[in-house]
Amino acid sequence: MDYDFSQLNDKEFEILTNDLLSIHFNIRIERFKVGKDGGVDGRFFSDDQQEIIIQCKHYFKSGYKALIHKLITEEVIKVRKINPKTYILVTSLPLSRNNKKEIKNIFSPFIKSDNDIFGQEDLNDILAQNPKIEEKHFKLWITSSTVFSRLINNAIKGRSEYEIERIKQKSNKFVPTESYYRALKILEKNNAIIISGEPGIGKTTLAENLCLIFVSRDFEFITIEESLSEAENIYKRSEKQIFYFDDFLGSSYFEAIENKKDSHIMKFIERIQSDKTKLFILTSRTNILNSGVLHSSIFSNCNLQKNEFLLTIKEINALDRAKILYNHIWFSKLSEEFVEEIYKEKRYRRIISHRNFNPRLIDFITDIERINANASGYWSYIEGMLDNPKDIWNDCFKFQSNAYIRNLVTLTVYNGQRITEDELRLSYYKLDNIEDTKNPSNTEKDFNSTIQLATKSFLNREKAKDAVMYYLFNPSIADYILSEYKDDYNKLCAVFKSLNSFKSIEHLISLNKAGIISFKHFMGILDELFIDAFKSRKSNDYLIYVSHLLFHDLNKKQSIVDLLKRILIEHPYLEEYSRFFNLLKIFKEDIGEFDFKIIIDYRKTKYLEKDEITGLLDLMDIYEIEDEKFINEVKEDVETFLYDEVDNYKNDIDIGSFVCFNERNPNDIDIDESGVKDLISENIDSVLGEFNSKIVQKLDIDTESIIDRINVFDLYSDFIESRKNDFSDYSPSYTSDVFEKTDPIDDLFERS
Repeated sequence: MDYDFSQLNDKEFEILTNDLLSIHFNIRIERFKVGKDGGVDGRFFSDDQQEIIIQCKHYFKSGYKALIHKLITEEVIKVRKINPKTYILVTSLPLSRNNKKEIKNIFSPFIKSDNDIFGQEDLNDILAQNPKIEEKHFKLWITSSTVFSRLINNAIKGRSEYEIERIKQKSNKFVPTESYYRALKILEKNNAIIISGEPGIGKTTLAENLCLIFVSRDFEFITIEESLSEAENIYKRSEKQIFYFDDFLGSSYFEAIENKKDSHIMKFIERIQSDKTKLFILTSRTNILNSGVLHSSIFSNCNLQKNEFLLTIKEINALDRAKILYNHIWFSKLSEEFVEEIYKEKRYRRIISHRNFNPRLIDFITDIERINANASGYWSYIEGMLDNPKDIWNDCFKFQSNAYIRNLVTLTVYNGQRITEDELRLSYYKLDNIEDTKNPSNTEKDFNSTIQLATKSFLNREKAKDAVMYYLFNPSIADYILSEYKDDYNKLCAVFKSLNSFKSIEHLISLNKAGIISFKHFMGILDELFIDAFKSRKSNDYLIYVSHLLFHDLNKKQSIVDLLKRILIEHPYLEEYSRFFNLLKIFKEDIGEFDFKIIIDYRKTKYLEKDEITGLLDLMDIYEIEDEKFINEVKEDVETFLYDEVDNYKNDIDIGSFVCFNERNPNDIDIDESGVKDLISENIDSVLGEFNSKIVQKLDIDTESIIDRINVFDLYSDFIESRKNDFSDYSPSYTSDVFEKTDPIDDLFERS
């Protein structure tokens, strides 16, 4: 099978090359970071300890002339400085006999013979003799013409054949993340897998590439669109088949349950699990799946959420984000001027760490057909898209949804991106009454009907302990809506008058402080809210009135203080816990002595978030609290919070950087436990550094005990398990990787 290696990026090509040459020369090859060792991509030593260096040139985009120019103007100078015994050049380009002679002459006397030059044909010859290497680099073979013919033949005609071709065309950008290895393990063990996750997180891409792997192994591919009846009609006993059902619950779990899809799904999964010739891959948005489980006795009785075939894709770790971005850049049609804008000052790190990062958005900002900017304005374009991906949401919000859906989403945004179902329903009808909403499509404006549509595209729904909550499934929706309405005074007034809540007023104040709502609009909205509160005298409106006084008439702050005390005493379970901390700090002298047992009692009813921890520690400082019991309670809060932070942080650690291999025995694998724990300790110190240092010192937090609770070896069990076959199949191959304690993200983006 001949490959042109076009599906691999340059770093993947280097890894493949070192794997192949390790086998070819039957010796361990050291790998080096690009740009750090004078252009050396690999090295080994001859029997007489003379240095032999390897250089990889993946020039399928540029061609032979560009390769020769690079070799003459740059590479030969580097080689002369290094002065190795032998220089080996590897390229993905096909090379003729004359091509090899030309390259040999350029590097004389370091290239001894034509055998020290490996072109496309040579690499394919080594691959043909070593199928285990070929199997390991699945991106290489999954899109070959031979395999692709097999894929098409194994897809049912029509829709499935088209689907396979579509998946194949975009597979070069796929990054096998930790979720991929876990999913592969689950599918091979249980025959079925449900992949859930938030929109844009990559669950469909993962599912599609799992399908490619198994279709290449002679499984017939069947994609399901509407009903499992499609699968059942072509179910063939004792024949290898893989069924793929994307978004299997659809947009509404209610509809799925009413149509008895839950029962049908579970019966089909059970059937698949009892037939080792069948595989079943399903995907669903997390919120839809969770709600389906909540309302379906079938799913609940089957304990779906704890089943071994369920995989939930959560936050993508930093290194996998980096690989996704790198692949999209490499396989894009961006010119060097555009790419350089991402590399300047390591801007790629800002993209990777951005709160709105998801693979779908990365695909958008690296697509030259969609970019509305020249090279000099490209970075500003990227920042704008990340901060406020307006172009992505504009069509969806304005043209693919009706006025009622838009109102639901807007109310959620201006309530701080989270709202209870009861509050949202009440505000929804108030806003409809204020605006007398008209919809030319005559769409039903009933709340229940509209909210089901909204959860299809903008909102998540979850059942909390005491209420049903709605929140945005992506914070970039808020960025878009805040930008869309920031100058629309009438809309802003109508929305805040409809929300009419303490929380919405808090959000109004924060939006003004952030400069998102102008001071003029802010004061106008407060005035209108004050008038409404004065007329209605309702308790919730009275809180708005108090908030108004806080900014307009500080001479009346004693009435604010009295109300604050009354609220704390009568309603200790309000969600606005951190706000009370702030007000206690502002009015310390007026409040005087305060019974902090109220706060401690409330603390026991919920998990404290970071801002609440911060407020609590500041209060201890301001009020000079010495109560030992209170201090111990707060210490317990802080340690619990830190442990949870570390528990989340550990998943972002690149364990591969701390894995050590025995050169003589590649199966002998160890981990630098102290190195991992040092990294965790730095994370704890970083979090503690954001708190009140004087009080943190007083609490005497036992960071060592927190670190000791983390089982480092559990962190890399999946890492080792997922690569076990790589370690055992052929020892020289995997030992070509040298794991250095360097930043893997900067290493990935390093250029010569």
